[in-house]
Amino acid sequence: MSLGKPGKPGRRVTERVARRVSRRDALRRAIVGGTTGLAALAAGNSAAQAQTCTCGPTRRCDKCPDIGCPHKYHLCKGSFSSGCFNAQGYRCEWPSGNWIACMGLGKGLGYKVCYDCIGPGGCEGWCTCLTKCICCGCTSPADIKAEQRQLQHLDLA
Repeated sequence: MSLGKPGKPGRRVTERVARRVSRRDALRRAIVGGTTGLAALAAGNSAAQAQTCTCGPTRRCDKCPDIGCPHKYHLCKGSFSSGCFNAQGYRCEWPSGNWIACMGLGKGLGYKVCYDCIGPGGCEGWCTCLTKCICCGCTSPADIKAEQRQLQHLDLA
């Protein structure tokens, strides 16, 4: 199986591994992490984890907003067989153009998302943006629903 363009195979493998979080695994981690966070809050403990969130070795976009891609950029919706490679040799491979970077932040229910963003320069210049912490103040399912309603009103494409 080809990992993409020749160049930096270690970095490509690292990024591919970082991006290979299945929806099922992300959902399982959200449920387990959320349950653990709520249990810790009920016991009076902080559920915050000291994590460093990154979007892998792909270059960061300039002027990333809190959520989504910069102005005049759009999501790079790819696939594992996509021909859209950036100048660093990394493939735009996420069908949705984004993925969860880390979870369990803030009061235990917070998370950050990475966005693959394509600008006016096309595939060669695609880059990534890391969101602010989403739902970092959430302590209950009602808080999560309220945060989701806010996010639905944003134009992220």
